[in-house]
Amino acid sequence: MVSFDVSSFNWIAIVLAGVSAWIIGAIWFSPPLFGRRWMAALGIKPEDAGNPAPGFVIALVISIIGATFPRWVVGVAGATSIADGIEVALIIWFAFILLPSAPSLLFTKSSKTAFAITQVQHAIAMSAMGIVLTAYR
Repeated sequence: MVSFDVSSFNWIAIVLAGVSAWIIGAIWFSPPLFGRRWMAALGIKPEDAGNPAPGFVIALVISIIGATFPRWVVGVAGATSIADGIEVALIIWFAFILLPSAPSLLFTKSSKTAFAITQVQHAIAMSAMGIVLTAYR
């Protein structure tokens, strides 16, 4: 039986992993990097986007909560090195983020550009979580 015992988790590392993923997302989707291109691919004008502050706060909370699952998988996988952490994180991204999201491109008129920008950001953010979670286990 698999146990989801969180008593041995380093909660500071989980918070740091979530914050690192959030920072990567904030930089990635900033106007100078990919924000303008991503918004254009989605057909959103910057002036129509509204105040991003509530979204930033919610995204931060979600990132911190979301770092709990990769921490558990890192433990179950026995990942101890940073390379192991990145590998676990990329497996999680591929299996639970990329693959379930990909069919939307087949059945909707979703932007392939926006999808690619988002998925690369997810892979990088998950890798950062893997690094933090194995470095500070």
